Amino acid sequence: MTTLPALLAAIVWMLLLGWGFHALLKRHLRLDDLLADHEAQLAVERHARLTAERSLAASHDTLCQLARQQETVRETERQRIGRDIHDDLGQNLLTLKIDLSLLHVSTTGAHPMITQKVDCMMGNLDLTIQSLRAVINDLRPVALENGLGSAIECQLKEFSRMHGIRHALRAEPGVYHYPADQKRDAMVFRILQESLSNVARHAHATDVSVELQRCGGVLTLTVQDNGVGMTPGVKGQGSGLPGIRDRAAAIGGRFAIESEPGVGTLLRLSFPVPQAFAVL
Repeated sequence: MTTLPALLAAIVWMLLLGWGFHALLKRHLRLDDLLADHEAQLAVERHARLTAERSLAASHDTLCQLARQQETVRETERQRIGRDIHDDLGQNLLTLKIDLSLLHVSTTGAHPMITQKVDCMMGNLDLTIQSLRAVINDLRPVALENGLGSAIECQLKEFSRMHGIRHALRAEPGVYHYPADQKRDAMVFRILQESLSNVARHAHATDVSVELQRCGGVLTLTVQDNGVGMTPGVKGQGSGLPGIRDRAAAIGGRFAIESEPGVGTLLRLSFPVPQAFAVL
């Protein structure tokens, strides 16, 4: 009689243990299903992210290609306008100068007022011709034909002459020793032009320094002034900075700007260049 309650108790305990194991197994299966669902969702999200990254990279490449094409069109149009100005307006001004020179010779001694007026006209015409040459050189930089280094030096000298802002150029030895690329060099030159133009228009600076450094296959151009600087809300906006950023992206480069009010502005452009020529 005493074994029957014990047997019943054992059966009850076995049923409870079986129910507990069943509950644990069922919970484990639910967790496995939940984990499988999360892994499937994670795989979908990873695929979507990878697709988005590839689409973003393709869009970036397309934008860079469009920027390069746009800059090529601009450069071609600048050269065409420069040639037209030189061939048409330049020749007309030269003819006018010859006529004024002849008039000056023929009126010398005739009347002091006429001579004075012709001299004044010739002086104004010389200034006009100088301005025209500056415009033509800006549209079609002749110095680029001698390489980027020569173009940068000429641009800085012209910048100081026109705006009265002192300049300093520091270039590491051998910084230009790489295969030339007219399109890339023209793009870098336009970035320098726009940077200097921003200094002249907005910085109120007295000095500007340009530095070129090269580390392996990356060339870095730095333009720094001692002007009034930029307010935080203006950084990266206006003043031609979007155009500089687009040009930098078009040549696979990076553009950064550092500025604080009252301490000047630093613009840094880094872009890839081919490896230097081997020295035999």
